[in-house]
Amino acid sequence: MPDDRRLTFILPKQSALPGFFFASLLLLMVVLACSSGSARKCTSTLTYQGNTYEGVDANQDKATHNACNKYCRSDDPDYEAMYRIWLDSPAGRAAGRPSKEEAIFKDKRLLDYVTITCADKCVAWTKEGKAKAETKCN
Repeated sequence: MPDDRRLTFILPKQSALPGFFFASLLLLMVVLACSSGSARKCTSTLTYQGNTYEGVDANQDKATHNACNKYCRSDDPDYEAMYRIWLDSPAGRAAGRPSKEEAIFKDKRLLDYVTITCADKCVAWTKEGKAKAETKCN
């Protein structure tokens, strides 16, 4: 007759400490890897027609572009005209007549003008010497 008994192996209890240590080490490596690239900060100072605008980004060119965005929202005469027309339009009234800075988040045409048309024109001024941009990165 065959024996129906089964062999049972009893494994000794293992400590969870090595697994916890490995998981903690892995988490630390991920945190360090993700945070190491964000340490760089570039600040661009744009000077145009006696006014100064500052832009910040990890990328040097984008920092200059961001400074130009600030010029466009604050002092560009074409944006001012577009904003005033939009503000009095039904869309501007429906948006609650936001500030020039907030209006770009309410209307795609205004956003595109500031971030593409005007900012690119401003960056070109820096290359032509019409505006001065100094960028420092750390």
